[in-house]
Amino acid sequence: MEIEFKDIGEHKVIEVTGEVDLYNVSELKKALFSITDGRVKSVVVDMKNVNYMDSSGIGALVAGQKKMRAHNGSFALMNIAEDVLNILKLATLDKFFKILSDEDDLY
Repeated sequence: MEIEFKDIGEHKVIEVTGEVDLYNVSELKKALFSITDGRVKSVVVDMKNVNYMDSSGIGALVAGQKKMRAHNGSFALMNIAEDVLNILKLATLDKFFKILSDEDDLY
């Protein structure tokens, strides 16, 4: 898994590439927690290049969302692959997360 940060307007975007699973989820948690401490108002996780995510990855996203809410910030997921989106729908987390189609939805 690779993680890169970029800024798009007022949003801090985390681009995640590869599979997110129990073996590497700590990298995602570290990245999320480094920017969900209240200094950033909007965090968007770009999942365009994530082809697999297990429950540990979903747990990291839930924790990031909760941390942003605690600081009155916004948290969204973007460019979710159909397989990963289906997992979120099964867990009804598609209602919990703000889900954006692509960068055009940021504006």
